Amino acid sequence: MARYRIGLMGTHAAIDYTRTIRLGVQNTLEEAGHTMVIVADLMPYFTHTDAEEHLRVACEIASRIDLDAIIVPAGCFAVHLSGNNEKALEIVRTLDPARTIVMERAIPGYRCVNKDNVPGMRECMRHLIETCGFKRIAFISGSATSQGARERESVYFEEMAAHGLDTPPSLFARGNFTGDCPEVVEQILDNNPDVEAIACATDMIAYDAYDVLRRRGLVVGEDVAITGFDDYPRSANQDPPLSTVHMTGYDLGAAAAREAIRLCEGSEQREQIVASTFIARGSCGEGVRNGIEHFRELLRHRPFPQEEFVSLFLSATLPMAGRGIREDFRKRMDEFLHKVRAAYVRHRACPHRDDLLFSSQDLSALFRSDYSQHLSLEGFHTMTITLLEALLEESPQEDATWVIEQISHLHLRLSRLLITAQQTTILTMDKREWYTFHMADDALRRDDNPAVAHELLLGEFSKIGINAAALFLLPESVVSIGARALALSDTLLPVGSYRQGKVEVAHDTRPMLLQELLAETLPQDEAVDVCTVSGIMAGNELLGIAVVDGGSLSDNGQMMAFLNLGFAFKHLQMIASDREMNQLLNKNNLLLQQQSQHDELTGLLNRRGFTNGIQRLLPDYLGCRAAILFLDLDGLKTINDTLGHDVGDEVIRATASVLKEVLGGEGLLCRLGGDEFVSFLPLGMALDMQSVVENVQTATDAFNATHDVAYQMSISVGGVEFVVDGQTRERISELMVEADTRLYEMKRRRKQSRRYAS
Repeated sequence: MARYRIGLMGTHAAIDYTRTIRLGVQNTLEEAGHTMVIVADLMPYFTHTDAEEHLRVACEIASRIDLDAIIVPAGCFAVHLSGNNEKALEIVRTLDPARTIVMERAIPGYRCVNKDNVPGMRECMRHLIETCGFKRIAFISGSATSQGARERESVYFEEMAAHGLDTPPSLFARGNFTGDCPEVVEQILDNNPDVEAIACATDMIAYDAYDVLRRRGLVVGEDVAITGFDDYPRSANQDPPLSTVHMTGYDLGAAAAREAIRLCEGSEQREQIVASTFIARGSCGEGVRNGIEHFRELLRHRPFPQEEFVSLFLSATLPMAGRGIREDFRKRMDEFLHKVRAAYVRHRACPHRDDLLFSSQDLSALFRSDYSQHLSLEGFHTMTITLLEALLEESPQEDATWVIEQISHLHLRLSRLLITAQQTTILTMDKREWYTFHMADDALRRDDNPAVAHELLLGEFSKIGINAAALFLLPESVVSIGARALALSDTLLPVGSYRQGKVEVAHDTRPMLLQELLAETLPQDEAVDVCTVSGIMAGNELLGIAVVDGGSLSDNGQMMAFLNLGFAFKHLQMIASDREMNQLLNKNNLLLQQQSQHDELTGLLNRRGFTNGIQRLLPDYLGCRAAILFLDLDGLKTINDTLGHDVGDEVIRATASVLKEVLGGEGLLCRLGGDEFVSFLPLGMALDMQSVVENVQTATDAFNATHDVAYQMSISVGGVEFVVDGQTRERISELMVEADTRLYEMKRRRKQSRRYAS
């Protein structure tokens, strides 16, 4: 059977509803033998800052990597976008309809799995009105922009009107689907002292209602009835258990996962609507003893129905665990209940024995595995207390005191377990948070060596609870701000990987195709149940992509670790960029320095280069004979006027080449500008001014004889000889003036001689 890789767009596990969606998808895919790939959106929990940017980046990544199908919780997108449903659907439409399952919204052309809020909400209202007889019923809804909130509140008004009951404005208020609105409950109670029931649009609001009633000294189910919506796992463990509408994210996630599998198999869509149902538990004043009565009935059965007992405890303790965890816990629970029954039999045989039904060792053994993401100790507590209360009612009078003692012992031991579990969770989170915010410290201290920094970064993953990871960078980072579609490269550059405690840094930076990301990081021969793909971002800049094991972005702290990772990579890039920039600046400075001291037309030194060069050379020739020569190209103006300036430039370049060949040995040669050149020339034992002039004349004659050009090269030379001493540095300007004067004297004599000759 093919193992599909099915993506789930980022949902924060810290929020009950989205956590249940994730578990529904994960458990369904795991049981079918497929892999869930969480595509994280990197938004800090309860933060709408740049939500649109983060969602677009996550969708762009999901659309480009090799996923077989993508599940999108469009309703959660809308919540992140402050209820902007149109914006949420616009982002969802960037995904390919051929491989996308949309949850909670209907989009033409896409497979959609929706939930029907109406049936369960209608049952709830009719239960409050018809079964319980309440007339003054308040409703606390969610945001007006929420489709689910509008559907639920519509049923409230319809049923109240259908039963002839008034709904004054004081009985209706808006809260928040995430709870945190006790002031809204206070307002309802203050404005309606005679209110009999409060129907809440979510269980989270109902929990606030419980707290407010307790603070006022009121009893839930006796003074005021409370109902919820969603049926979160802890709702059944409230005191009293919360009556609510069963419309869980778990069911919706499971349905979406089944549709995703059918999509991958090429089958037609089967499930489109997940219906809601009402569950009466006790918060309306009825059914408080339902659990006790059910256990009493089971206790009377012969033979003892242990399998049913185990199933009841399993549902309460691990309501959303995967098959592997449930099977493991079922074995432990079966052994645990067997010991409880044996202890009770021993007590009945010998009432004076001081046996405990639930020993500390047995409870510790039952919960020794790590079920932290799925375990409900509160659910187990509720079930065991209910079982003991049923046992109390079924036991002979002489056993009543003993059973009451067992209830007391159980309260004590489970309280200790709950406290220990809470402390362990807090310590683990605190430790992980510390590592999260210090994740890049060691790496950034080695920003002079990227390979070492990358190795240190990869090694930090073990400290935040991640067992395997692979990091990749984009060839060029992408700025996401305002982008409707990111200009992502088709390739990634591997950074390295962390696996089973071993770090491997990628020294070979050959690019890898983005569309083969999962094939490279999730080998087909390994049964990976869940992993997370996350963009590596620094602000609004996407730098790369990370793949980590086990859906490790399970809390806000680990998500912040990835943001921290993004800023670490950005820092490393900036350091590398600064280093490259400094090298470029140094190179450019050398180039500018060279350009500032050289003539652009001929490549010879200019006046500044000549002055600096001669000052640098003089100390090497102390006590030696030298000369400064001024040279002038004769007839340049005539050439420019008759043949054009392009030919004039050609003559200048040719003259420079000839002079460089004659004078460019140990000395310096400079073009002052126009047709003027100057040279500093060390004179050997056999060289004097006359020889230099003759050499220049010979070179020009040779050029004229060998080059078929429209002009004749002629150069006039004037110079001054001197011995280099300690005063020469100060006399350079004076010597150059003297050489220039002699040049013009020579030109004047040559003009006169030509005039006499003519």
